[in-house]
Amino acid sequence: LFHSQPDLLHQLVTILNPNILMKANVPIYRTDQRAGEFVVTFPRSYHTGFNQGYNFAEAVNFAPADWISIGRECVNHYSSLKRICVFSHDELICNMVSSCDDLAPKAAELVYDDLNEMVKFERVQRKALLDWGVTEADFVEFEH
Repeated sequence: LFHSQPDLLHQLVTILNPNILMKANVPIYRTDQRAGEFVVTFPRSYHTGFNQGYNFAEAVNFAPADWISIGRECVNHYSSLKRICVFSHDELICNMVSSCDDLAPKAAELVYDDLNEMVKFERVQRKALLDWGVTEADFVEFEH
């Protein structure tokens, strides 16, 4: 199944019976969310949910600074699956760099480290293109 669809776990239509996961020793948690409550989903975790009646729901994506490196891992993972990211991690990092005076020192350090990884990767990719004989390029803006 995964050979034909390597990104199967990332598709919204994919759901597994929790009992199967528990038999494989995968930790399973459940909660009933009520009005005014927040549920935090941590990196590299999968979640699902269903509504038990009429409701209004919203989601807010956030990430503390120590998740920046996990964001870079996600970009690399999605790239290996040829999957488009929901938002540009690189753009987020560049925006944070452009306002680095507003960052806490530890956050600035983590952003700087990630920026260095981004630049290293970009250089490797550009060299590969030159090695393949590419001599012309067009600018493409990320808009999803």
